[in-house]
Amino acid sequence: MGLFPIVEFRVAKGDPQGFLDAARRQGMALRHFGRGEQGYQGEIPLRHYPALARLARENQALLRVKGRRGIWFHLRKYRKRLGFPAGITLFLGGLLFSQCFLWAIDVEPTERVTSQQVLDALEGQGVSIGAFLPGIDLEKAAMKARTELPGLSFLALNRIGSRIQVELADAVDPPEPKNPSGVCNVVAEKPGIIRSVEAYSGQQMVKPGQSVGEGTLLVSGVFENKDGKILYVHADAKVMAETEVSRAFSIPLSYTEKIPAGEPKTLYRVDFFGRKWPLFLAKKEKRLYESSFSLFEPKLGPVKIPIGVEKETRSFYEEVEMTRTEEEAMALLEHMAEVYGEELSKDAQVLNVEKSARVSDGKMELDVTYTLLEDIAESQPVDTPELTEN
Repeated sequence: MGLFPIVEFRVAKGDPQGFLDAARRQGMALRHFGRGEQGYQGEIPLRHYPALARLARENQALLRVKGRRGIWFHLRKYRKRLGFPAGITLFLGGLLFSQCFLWAIDVEPTERVTSQQVLDALEGQGVSIGAFLPGIDLEKAAMKARTELPGLSFLALNRIGSRIQVELADAVDPPEPKNPSGVCNVVAEKPGIIRSVEAYSGQQMVKPGQSVGEGTLLVSGVFENKDGKILYVHADAKVMAETEVSRAFSIPLSYTEKIPAGEPKTLYRVDFFGRKWPLFLAKKEKRLYESSFSLFEPKLGPVKIPIGVEKETRSFYEEVEMTRTEEEAMALLEHMAEVYGEELSKDAQVLNVEKSARVSDGKMELDVTYTLLEDIAESQPVDTPELTEN
């Protein structure tokens, strides 16, 4: 028996194909529509059937109900029995009352704290499974729990029906204090050939055309003036240099591609107080598939009911071995190299690009060297004991 109400119908007169086209233009979810023993027949969700009936009258088609499926129609048989509505009322009342209790706590751990540490801290504030939610000040509980978890900068509790969702953020370490004097040199961040130097403060130590390595002193913040006095300054400069960046790209000539195979399968589960109960017989699929999920959570007015329906759609596929030519692989590698070059050009000027391609171990490989013009100046603090003592 299906979960949702479905009406089985047949069309005995009129233009069935025109009727079908009109129904689909209006967005009606017709299924399994085709010729049967008694004319054209199909299925439609109950919510769309009234609109389908109106459309049939407009097209002078004779629409007849063949059958009904779904829990909705099964339950309607008991609507006039006193015990049934009373039971439904008690059931819904119980569901609403259950909203007053905590049934699940959702926590995503961070790099600094584990889920169990968070749960232990919350339990100390009375936030645990089975707790009476109206009696808990969630904001106050979150503040106290955060004080017990020094690795966090933020902790918030969001109530979603009978669940608590915990939001966390790690604390950020304060930056290391800079040298008290503020004195620094300018050094090379990476190797390169100097093309220009603009020294705003400090003493220039290199000239255009000179090759430098990583860490080479470019502008000194400690130097002697004409009077022989040692000066300590915060050196600052813009030093443009030619640098090189090398990157290797590769792509296999043989690969596996996923090809859709067959119709998707839809499965349902009831989400009841945080636990999922399948509405199908679980068995291992013999075919390969990928799953996507969606959750329907009903409400009674503004109140969420702690019961929902999870829909899983399984899309089946087959793995097919494919082969690309060297030309196709090279085109893909060229595109990858171009994209990487565009990223580099955000912070530097790309002067030249050299490429070298080869085939090795079933892969097409591309080695690329980018010649850049960029600012390689980097500040480096200088210890000045004399100034620190003052």
